[in-house]
Amino acid sequence: MKFITALKTALGVAPGCEKVNEFLAEFVEGALDEKMHAQFEEHMNMCKCCDHYLDQYRQTIDMTKEVDEVAIPTELAEHTLAFLRKSNAFSQDQGSATS
Repeated sequence: MKFITALKTALGVAPGCEKVNEFLAEFVEGALDEKMHAQFEEHMNMCKCCDHYLDQYRQTIDMTKEVDEVAIPTELAEHTLAFLRKSNAFSQDQGSATS
């Protein structure tokens, strides 16, 4: 079964890891159509990396539901933004919009 799924992915008939990750939220929310849902599950059965990532995704959702809202200190926010600007993580347009 894994060989057939791998072959389908290689031929572009079934979604690969990148495509599966694009639909992670929809899968967890139960919003995928029946065909895509079946392809998603088939990929998860074949790909232990994606299956593990899905488990982590679900755990993250569960943990955020348990955490109270926390106010981020202004100094930390400013330091983080300065770091991201310096490392070019933000384009100049995004950087100036967040100032």
